[in-house]
Formats: sequence, C-alpha cells, structure tokens
Amino acid sequence: MACLRVHQVRDELPGPESWLILRKDDNGEKKYQLSNASPNTTMSRLAEMSCSRYWIERAFEDAKGEVGMADYEVRGWTGWHHHMTMVLLAMLFLLILQLKWKDKAPMLTIQDVREILEVILPRRRITNQDILEIIKEKHKARESARRSHHKKNSKA
Repeated sequence: MACLRVHQVRDELPGPESWLILRKDDNGEKKYQLSNASPNTTMSRLAEMSCSRYWIERAFEDAKGEVGMADYEVRGWTGWHHHMTMVLLAMLFLLILQLKWKDKAPMLTIQDVREILEVILPRRRITNQDILEIIKEKHKARESARRSHHKKNSKA
C-alpha cells in the first residue's frame, strides 16, 4: 500500500489537494482511490478507510434488496428524501436486531432478520372489500399525481 498527496485536475487546472491511495489486494489486483482526508491522516487510518469500502457497498446492497432502497417512485426531492429516511430507519432497525441476536446466531444476516420478522409479526386480516378500497385509494392518488404533473408541465 502507498499513499501520496496529489492535486486533482479539475477543468484542466490544478484542483484540491487530496490523498491518492494505491493498494494491491490479495488477488494481486491494483486498486486506486482518492480521499479528501486531512493531510495529517495516518497511513494506517487511510488503509482502514480504504478497506472498509466493501462493507459500505454491502450495506447499500442490503438496503436495496431488503428494505426497498432502489424501489422509489417519486417525482421530487421531498418524496425521495422521505423514502430514503424510511429506508435508513428500517435498515437501522434490522441492524440493531442483527447485533442483538448475533451472539446466539453468529452468521445471522440482514435478510435472515427480515425473514424472521415476516414470520413472527402479526399480519392484518384483509378482506376482499379492503383490497378494493386499497386499489381505489391507489388509483385516486395516481390520478391526482398525474393531473398535478400535467398541470405543472403545461405552465412551463
């Protein structure tokens, strides 16, 4: 592993000073990355941060697969922020349970926790009339969103 202070190039001009981190993984593959860590950051800390990338990516994959991070259908930033807030809260809840149960089940995953909750949490009894009401509400909301979207675009 090697760490160098470099200046990034922005619009063909010298940009901000940052760390260039070079490392070779166990397979011999070379990895490069830039870091905006402060100049006095130790090489061991840069190595720790560089190698933690896998776990960050793993957390995003879990959030996409288990709590719907990639399943947003919103038209604006407010809706997107609301969706992401709920996703992060759901992930936090699952992570807390995973950590709580990890001593008894060391290989417990986020997916396992979600599946356990699906089995043990009580489900609401739903009738055919309830389903029709849900569909009506969804159609009403969809039509309202469509009208609002067309109204907004016709003013532009």
